[in-house]
This record gives sequence, C-alpha cells and structure tokens, in this order.
Amino acid sequence: MKHTQTLTAVTVLATGVLLSFIDYFMPSQGEIAASVLDYLTHTMMFSGSILGVKTYVDYRLPKQ
Repeated sequence: MKHTQTLTAVTVLATGVLLSFIDYFMPSQGEIAASVLDYLTHTMMFSGSILGVKTYVDYRLPKQ
C-alpha cells in the first residue's frame, strides 16, 4: 500500500511532463498549449499532495 501512493504520484507526474515535451516539440506548433499547461499544473498539484500526505503520515505515525 505504501508503494502504491508513490508509484501513482510519480506516474501521473511523468505523464504530465511527457505530454508537455510532446506538445512542445511538435513541428507545427513549437509552443505548449494552455490545456497541456493546465494538465501539467494539475498533475503537479496531485503528485505534491499525495507525496506530502504520505510524508506527513510517515512522520507522524510510529514505525511498527
């Protein structure tokens, strides 16, 4: 269960970064669309909240 949170956060963040790179390097555009930036922002917020909650819980709960 502990690794599921980290794996989910890293996977979602990687999709956001990958989508940004793909959109930027497309030959017809050369810029990142607003919808891709919005998706990247949401993935960063989601990953940060997942990893932040995981870190807080790991810090507060005693190891068993």
